[in-house]
Amino acid sequence: MLKRGVLLMSYNYLVSFGVAALLIGCTSESDIQRPGTFAIATGGPAGLYYPFGGGMASIWSKTLPHVNAKAEVTGGSVTNVIQVARHESELGIAMADVVTDAYLGQGKFTEPLPLKVLFTAYPNIVHLLTLEGNGITTVANLAGKRVSLGAAGSGTAVAAENVITGLGLSLADIAPAYLSFGETTSALKDGTIDAGFVVGGLGIAAVTELAVTRDLVLVALTDENLSTLKKKFPAYGGYVIPGGTYDKIDHDVQALGIWSAVVVHEDMNEELAFELTCTMYSHRDALLKVSQVARAMTLENIHQLAAVPLHPGTLAYVKDPSQPCSRPTDD
Repeated sequence: MLKRGVLLMSYNYLVSFGVAALLIGCTSESDIQRPGTFAIATGGPAGLYYPFGGGMASIWSKTLPHVNAKAEVTGGSVTNVIQVARHESELGIAMADVVTDAYLGQGKFTEPLPLKVLFTAYPNIVHLLTLEGNGITTVANLAGKRVSLGAAGSGTAVAAENVITGLGLSLADIAPAYLSFGETTSALKDGTIDAGFVVGGLGIAAVTELAVTRDLVLVALTDENLSTLKKKFPAYGGYVIPGGTYDKIDHDVQALGIWSAVVVHEDMNEELAFELTCTMYSHRDALLKVSQVARAMTLENIHQLAAVPLHPGTLAYVKDPSQPCSRPTDD
C-alpha cells in the first residue's frame, strides 16, 4: 500500500527546501565569471532532457574553445530552475509551466527566481499511461487509483498535479507515487500502480518500450478538458499524438503539449549568452542527430514562453542572426 502522506511530504519538502535555500545560497553577482566548465541541469537518464542536454554540451564544447560543458542527471524541471537560480548549474532545461511559475514566484515558488530564457527547445507531450484492463479511459477514472505523478522535483510532477487538480480531482482522490519514468513503466508492468504520467518528446523511449511489451493505453483528453486546462494554465496547449507513434496504437490521441526552454541566471554574461545561442542555432543539424525534436527549435518558436523574457544576449542574436557567433568586444 502506498504511503500517500510520506510521499507528498517528501515532494513538498524538496520544493520548499530548494526555494528557501535559494535565498541563503546565492552567490553574489561580483563572484560570477564566464565559466570555463559548466553544467547543464537536465533530468533522468530515461527521459529526453539528458541526451538533449548532452547533445548541446557536445556542440558547445567542440565549437567554443573557452567552454567545456557537461550534462548532469537531475530530478527534472523544478530542481533545474532552482539550481540555475543558485548558480549551482549554469544552464537548465525546464518545462514552460515550471519556468513561468519560477520567474513569477507563484505556484510552488514562494519567491521569484532570477531567470532568463536562453532559447526554447521543443514541445513536451503529457503522456497519461495505463494498461488494458485497468478500467481507465478518462482523467476522471483516476479517482481511487494508484497513480505515478513523475519524479519528485520534476516538471512531470507539476504537470501531472495540474492536470489532475485542473480537471476536478484532488491529490486526496488518488494514491499518488513520485516515480521516475523507468520506475513508472516498471510499476505498470508489475501492477503496483494503475496509471502514470510521462512527459517528454514524441516517441520518448520509456513509452516506446512499454508499448512494445504491454497492451498500452494512452488516455486521451477531450476538447472540454483542453479548454479547461488552457484557461487555468496559459503555458499549456493541445498536441495530437499521431497514430502509429507507439506500437499497437494506430489512432490519434489528443494530449497536452508544454514547451521546454533552456534557462540561465539573469546575470549571465551577455556575450556568453549570445555565443551559446548563436552556436546552438548554427549547429542545429548536429542536435537533430541526437533527437528529431530539435526540428521545433527555430527562431519562429523562440518566443514561446511569453511570460519570461529572453536573455539580452539572445535578443542580440535574434535581432541579427547573420552576425558571427564570436563577436569582437571592447575588452
